[in-house]
Parts: sequence; structure tokens; C-alpha cells
Amino acid sequence: MDISSTPMPVTTQPLRSAATSFGVPIAIVIAGGFIALAIYFGGRAPAATPAPVAPQPTQAPQPTIGDFRPVTEADHIRGPANAKVAIIEYSDLECPFCKRFHPTMLQLLKEYPNDVRWVYRHFPLEQLHKKAPAEANATECASEQGKFWELTDKIYEVTPTNDGLDAATIPTLAKQVGVANIAQFEACITANKYKDRVDADAADARVAGGQGTPYSVLIGPNGLKAPINGAQPYDVVKGMVDQALKQ
Repeated sequence: MDISSTPMPVTTQPLRSAATSFGVPIAIVIAGGFIALAIYFGGRAPAATPAPVAPQPTQAPQPTIGDFRPVTEADHIRGPANAKVAIIEYSDLECPFCKRFHPTMLQLLKEYPNDVRWVYRHFPLEQLHKKAPAEANATECASEQGKFWELTDKIYEVTPTNDGLDAATIPTLAKQVGVANIAQFEACITANKYKDRVDADAADARVAGGQGTPYSVLIGPNGLKAPINGAQPYDVVKGMVDQALKQ
């Protein structure tokens, strides 16, 4: 038999295109990449959310101490002239906080008899205490007879504050503390003789930074100044004095 003339059976197989041949490996690689990424990120803890930062409290602004007038012999002063620390107090005789602060200053002088001097200046807040300017004038009238501090102490001792003191009792109080010539004292009150001085003290208080009473300025041995706002407790004022004495 002639083999060359006998047709051979042909097996037909489907042919894959080049794109199909390469698509399978690429898909495998991409899938593997997604799996790797899932494993990598799945094993990590989520990033912590930053804690909110609490706002910092702001300090109340300190008053600016202005160029108040220097202390002279014309001022009302307790304590030695050569004391290392001076405290200038601007005060209102009908202010309840001034009444509270007065014993603090008395105690300070008792504990520091050689190192502290106390300078008292008037700062009547007439819009709050209508009687305060007249009482300030009365203490100046008492000063004519050498009894300024005595009458000032007595008024702070007895006044209910907030215009509670009866003005008619002031001559009696003056007599109790040693004012001898009551007629002269009463004439001085009636004339409001020291109004200009009281007003000048009040203006000086505002220059010094005073916005309320009591307002004081501590002057250290090196000339540095520090404000004392309000009726600070004794321990606070004592601490400021101690700090100033170390400078």
C-alpha cells in the first residue's frame, strides 16, 4: 500500500493567543500583591488618634505701674524712713476690702518694725462710696493735730463700710483718739479743706495703676516695684516682702 497516498488523520487543538498566555501570570501576580498588602496592613494596629491639647489658662494681666509721685515727708508714713521695703497703699475708708486689708498692714509693721514702712494715700471711689471723700478729708483735718493714723485706724475699726458710718459721729471718734480742738476739727470738715489733696492722691492712684481698692505698690530695696491688688491675705503680702528683702 502506498503510504504517501493515504491521508493521515489530523488532530485539531485550539490555539491560545499571546494575550491569554500572559494574562494568567499577570493576574496571579496582581492577586498576590493584594494578598501581601492585606497581610501587611492587617497585622498592624491602627494609628492612634492624637489626644486633643487642652487650652492653656491665661493669666490675668497685671496692671502697669505708672510714674506715681515719690514718697516725701508730706506723706502719711508709718515705719522707719530707712526701711528696705516701702508699701504705698491707695485706700478708701468705706471700702469693705480696705477694712479687711488694714489689719494686714498693721500686722506687717509689727513683724517687720525695721524693714517695712507703710505709706497711706487716699483713693475714695465716690461712685461706690459717697461718704468716702468726706471721711478722707476728716482724717486730713485730724492730721493738723497729729492724729491722722489714730482717726484712720478708728474709722476702719468702727465703720460697717459701704457708706454705713454716720458722718455725725466722726467728731466723737476724733475726740476719742485724741483730737483736742474739736471746733477747729469741725470747721476743717465743713470747709472741705483738704479736697485738693484727696483728689491729688486719687489721681496718683490711677497713675500708679489702681483700678479698685485697696491697691498697693511694693517698692523693694533695689527699686523694683510690684503691685498688690485687693485685700491680699497676710501670708501673700509677707511672702512678697520676704522676696523683696532677699534681692
